[in-house]
Amino acid sequence: MKRLIRAGAVVAATLLASNAAALQIGDAAPDFRVISTDGEITLSRVLEKGPAVLALYYADFTSG
Repeated sequence: MKRLIRAGAVVAATLLASNAAALQIGDAAPDFRVISTDGEITLSRVLEKGPAVLALYYADFTSG
């Protein structure tokens, strides 16, 4: 689960850095794929197993 959350944080940071349209509360997340220490993860495959929570920690992996 930690890896999924980290993957979600990477995706969210990527979306925030791009010109992608912002999601509103209640919008479905677009399907995406990321590379993790366990290999490639896609949101659609994770959702086949049940609900998922994507979280973004702005200060994750920072020194301060």
